Amino acid sequence: MILHKENTKTNADSTNESNSLMLKMVTSYSIFLLIILILFFGLYHSTFNNMRILYNLQNKSTLVSNVELFENDLDIMEVYCRQLLQSDDFRKVMNYQNTYHPFTDMGNEVRISLATNVFAESLLPITENFIYLPLTDYILNPSYFITEDRFYQWIKKYPAGEEALWMEYLTNEDYFYRFLPMDAFTPNYSRSYFMYVIDLGDLFYLDANGVVCFILESSELAAMFDCLQFDNAGFLTVLDQEGRELLQLGNGAVLSSGDIASLDFSEGFASRQSGMEGITIGTYTSDKTGYTYYYGFPSFDTTSNTWPQRILFFLIFALALVMGGLLVFFFSRRNVRPIIELGQELYEAVEAQNQLQEVVDRQRPIICTSYVRRLMSGSITSTEEVSYIADYLGLKEDSFYYNVLHVVVYNNFGDSSDTLPEGLDTPQQLQEIIGEALKKYLGMPLYYFSPTDRTYSVLLHCSASEEKDFPIKISSVVLNLHNYLLDTYDIWLFAGMGRNTDSLINVWESYQQAVESVSYTTKNYIFFPYEFIKKNSNAYYYPPEISTKLIHFITAGNTSQVLELLNLIHQENIEERSLPMNLLKYLLSDIRNTLLKARFALPAGVDPEAVRLLDERFNERLSFKLCEDLALTLCRLFSNESEDTNLASTIEKYIAKNYKDPSLGLNKIADEFQISESYFSHMFKEKTGVNFSTYLENIRMTEAARLIRETDVSLNELYIAVGYNNVNTFRRAFKKVFGVTPSSMRDSTK
Repeated sequence: MILHKENTKTNADSTNESNSLMLKMVTSYSIFLLIILILFFGLYHSTFNNMRILYNLQNKSTLVSNVELFENDLDIMEVYCRQLLQSDDFRKVMNYQNTYHPFTDMGNEVRISLATNVFAESLLPITENFIYLPLTDYILNPSYFITEDRFYQWIKKYPAGEEALWMEYLTNEDYFYRFLPMDAFTPNYSRSYFMYVIDLGDLFYLDANGVVCFILESSELAAMFDCLQFDNAGFLTVLDQEGRELLQLGNGAVLSSGDIASLDFSEGFASRQSGMEGITIGTYTSDKTGYTYYYGFPSFDTTSNTWPQRILFFLIFALALVMGGLLVFFFSRRNVRPIIELGQELYEAVEAQNQLQEVVDRQRPIICTSYVRRLMSGSITSTEEVSYIADYLGLKEDSFYYNVLHVVVYNNFGDSSDTLPEGLDTPQQLQEIIGEALKKYLGMPLYYFSPTDRTYSVLLHCSASEEKDFPIKISSVVLNLHNYLLDTYDIWLFAGMGRNTDSLINVWESYQQAVESVSYTTKNYIFFPYEFIKKNSNAYYYPPEISTKLIHFITAGNTSQVLELLNLIHQENIEERSLPMNLLKYLLSDIRNTLLKARFALPAGVDPEAVRLLDERFNERLSFKLCEDLALTLCRLFSNESEDTNLASTIEKYIAKNYKDPSLGLNKIADEFQISESYFSHMFKEKTGVNFSTYLENIRMTEAARLIRETDVSLNELYIAVGYNNVNTFRRAFKKVFGVTPSSMRDSTK
């Protein structure tokens, strides 16, 4: 109790002394600042007032000249649009209402004409220009005549999520004749741009269904107003006669109507504070267009070159500084003890911070794994969060290329009945062995996580100079790693690698590609980069005879014939037919369905625990290695063949007959066969390996692809023909399965 009182008293004394020190320091600095303000207030006010007025008028005069040039450029853009309307061919293409022949031929002729009559862009701050035709949704310029979505996605490669805003700019008259920022479409560009859209219908006495869009680089546009220092605090805001904002340039704050109303203009100028610097805001209304220009530039006090007065200022400032220093020294000498005590407290705070940092460092591996998992799952969309993660992991996103190595390990046994190599008792021991091996061969720091048992996804990075030969380097590392694990622990390793990406936020794509690439590996190809996958086959080799033979050899327990047959399937589809990714999924699904038939034919006397382990393996990600393990395990367990009469076979036939029905769903099938939805969903996935919605989607997408390749069905009617009632839902599903849009697939088959 006595100690407690003493500590309380010490803390109270320390607090009182700190307050006394603070009061004395505030008093001394207040006196110092007050002396400076008194000395210079009258001096500056009388000397610089006239110079400030002259400075402001010079800036306004320069701005007026810049405005004349700027509005002349606007006139030139309008003249260019009027010249376009003089062409009969251009008006025919502009008012054409479908894309059938001869629309494309006419459009290309106009495109060539535009290319031979080049608009004098050197006279304007224009990067490019194009014409949008809303009746056909086509883009026309001297280099391209394509649909708007191809121009947006393929040519410009703008972000997919901003296409609606892009179309709003091109179609909504509220955005016409305004300089629209393009930062949403060019987030990775080093420069910023504006769109300026002119409606051709306003310039022609007949119907003119088109708009002309000019792309202007903001730096060149800003260079036209050379009186404004945009890299500092200068800005320009242009309003039309209705008070609508037409243009914003510079780093200055945007002037809203409320801001303008609050400004106190005196002789055409007002003052405003931006951070530590003052800004002078001027206003000018053009007699030609009626546009009002609000422009900001550094105040006279910020930029004036008045060295004689400044020398006087520094002399007086030095004198005041000496006087203030004497005061500070006097007060500091009297309060040295409280400062020492404050230093002691600071030392204790630093020690506590160091201890906290040690705790954070111990948690760093867990945090790193969590960040890597989130990057590869694609759950991070914020660039700020990605930047933070890059700093935390020590990855400089602007100088690295990123990739993902997906590793799967298997025991070197004839079947998959044993889940751990010999000598290991727990899965944790296996994970530690693989982790140490990855660190040994891939180096430190190593960023990876384990999505499932026996799978490891590693985040790789390399410099720009290493990017081209990076897959070859990783191939050598994987081979050495495989040999080490095989020789030391009798473990087989299979690995797939995605494509390089220069953006950490897109590393999830490489992860998905690496996972897919592992499906192509066998004992003859333990490493398979995604770029090596050939995609030039339209069918896979797996006839009914092969499926029947596979079931026969499994039920007979003929291990050698099963392996030979699987090698044949791999050779025919991967080595000779170069099976693409989407068909590989169907092939592996068919093989898995064949193995499921054999599994459901197991006799009743089989060990239940062995069957349970086998069923768990059926839920793992499909690959040739997994199919081989499942087949060998079935060879060991199988003794007598039985007929598969599962209800799922009947339901599959029902789905194949009624997939065109848009109302086909879990509830309808459950009512049709008098079973619960939950039971049907579980039973169907056990039988087919996929859930009902995925199975139905695959059937519809397969039929859609067949109709595109073999018939002339209209793309606008295609979604109805395969059971969809919404065209957008159909397009998203089609692109997810095949990686291209329906129109792109049709173009590739012509």
